[in-house]
Amino acid sequence: MINLPEKIETRARFMIRSAWVTMGIPFDVPMVNEKREGIIDVEALFMATFLFMGQDRMVTDLPAWIIRFKDIINHQKLKSMFKSCPEKNKRTIYKNLNHDPFGATPGSFKRVFGLKSLPSREMIQTIERRSSKLNSLDHVAQTSIMLKNRLLYGTGFRADLITITQIKNIKMNGKQLATLLCTADSTISRILNDLRSCKFLDQDNERIGLANSYPGMFISTQTILNLYEIIDAEEFRSEELKRDAYKNISFKNDRFCMQLLSSFASRL
Repeated sequence: MINLPEKIETRARFMIRSAWVTMGIPFDVPMVNEKREGIIDVEALFMATFLFMGQDRMVTDLPAWIIRFKDIINHQKLKSMFKSCPEKNKRTIYKNLNHDPFGATPGSFKRVFGLKSLPSREMIQTIERRSSKLNSLDHVAQTSIMLKNRLLYGTGFRADLITITQIKNIKMNGKQLATLLCTADSTISRILNDLRSCKFLDQDNERIGLANSYPGMFISTQTILNLYEIIDAEEFRSEELKRDAYKNISFKNDRFCMQLLSSFASRL
């Protein structure tokens, strides 16, 4: 279990629901406008959700989304994120996923987290009802640039790298891009070479003729690392130690945590 002030946890769950509205789950909250707030990394959103998931509609709606959109989930990236997760946070995630509804998800998803449960017939029917409420792929492709690019370029790191290059003044080298996308340096290096060869990128890895630019990342791998730091920081009883721990947090590529902590200025 994570131990966070109620105000932080409540705010985090609200923002996560808003991000899922962008992805097509009809929660009764405003969606994240990626053009204004930044790009949502789908797998990073999964990890943030699994850390904070309570016993609400998310438990049935998210499995319905996973079933509907299974072909555009980057399972390799999701596996890498989970593998690098600190052990105590892994236990939280596993506990939150070890419920009947997630037993209905595809084998490719269940293998990432080692889930073995099978759903009841009644739960399958509940998830099917929830699935009918999800927005269509056509709609989601208009609100999520990462999913749109996966439809264009395939569900892999090439599509995600192309998405990242749509950020204004990204100014990141290959190693930094690999870290942001949670994959090997060699994978990103190979894709960057391809994109430079076809004049999609210039020699500084900047998009040539950039259109439809985005201000940064709303939720990214950095968000997940920051959430781990926040969870660790809140375990200290000393306010001074908490403030020192919060100094490790970088808001570059992470508007989510910047907004999350905006009302906790004393921590920063």
